[in-house]
Amino acid sequence: MNIYAYIFTFLVLFGGKAYALELYERDLANEKLMPILAALKDGIRKRDVSIFEEYVLFPLNISSEKKYVSADGSVKIKTKKILSAHELQVKFDDVFTTSVIGLIECITHENMMYNKYKGFDAAYGGIWFFDVVFEDSGKRIFALASISTNKTATEKWMKLNCGETPNKLIQPTPKSGAAD
Repeated sequence: MNIYAYIFTFLVLFGGKAYALELYERDLANEKLMPILAALKDGIRKRDVSIFEEYVLFPLNISSEKKYVSADGSVKIKTKKILSAHELQVKFDDVFTTSVIGLIECITHENMMYNKYKGFDAAYGGIWFFDVVFEDSGKRIFALASISTNKTATEKWMKLNCGETPNKLIQPTPKSGAAD
């Protein structure tokens, strides 16, 4: 058993409620998520990851609609990991596709599913915000943990929950000096 397990066990057994992780009820969770969604939307519009990087849990999981057959014969979805804010900025256009941008513009705390044990998600798992406590700072937030670039599933969810079609999606501001 490592030292963290001993500390956790001690706190749980002898620490009482002061050290227990409070599970948020929906109203409080909504309040905690709202500024995070606002920062994410602003960062996407400005094409600037630094605006929301503090709300991302790295490595960030990026899944696609591409599938493959694993060695054990099961079908799996292709995924990749983004390890840092810098890498996310470099791969901005690969991660924040038109459908992902539309999803981010569309989501609100009201139209997302909430599970007090797992966090918020939308678009059939197309985007997840996990309730996390960062070890280095002790800060607790809902952090962006996973994005899917599966256009079909995302657009189906958006049509049902946002009335959006790909032609109505808000596009990010072009990079400075970029050609039109």
